[in-house]
Amino acid sequence: MDSNDLDLLDTSSSSSSKEKELKSKSRNLEIKTNPVLANYIHELGEDVKLTEYNIREKSLMCSSIWAKWLSYLHLEKENLQRIAEAKKKILAKKMSSSKVIDSVLRMKSEDKIAENDETMKKLSTLSRQTQDCIDYIERALGILANFGFSIKNAVDVFKLQFTH
Repeated sequence: MDSNDLDLLDTSSSSSSKEKELKSKSRNLEIKTNPVLANYIHELGEDVKLTEYNIREKSLMCSSIWAKWLSYLHLEKENLQRIAEAKKKILAKKMSSSKVIDSVLRMKSEDKIAENDETMKKLSTLSRQTQDCIDYIERALGILANFGFSIKNAVDVFKLQFTH
């Protein structure tokens, strides 16, 4: 490998670090604009944090933690449904005043209303944020499905430490 190869490696690692930095900044911005998601992220971090002092407590609370996150998922899905219903009501109210018969024109009119109406913009933002929370909670439930194995592995590590 000559010096040019090393330079290529060096620039690729810096570009990948720049990409990571950009992704991190965009995630931080997303979290700042979605405080509910930020709370979920923090709470999951606390729920899965294992130490030698809390491992017994966490092992006993595994199913309770799972149930808590499952209830969060249900609540967020209900919120998303309420938001969709509110958007439908607003669109129906706005469209009732116009007599658009053609379905294509109706869809374009609905899109225009959604773009121009402040309430619809807020509901769309809230809908995206709620969907982000749902996606995160679904992934969290996947992590929690294996949490029992993580606890068992941690117990095994502690056993090894004390036997040697």
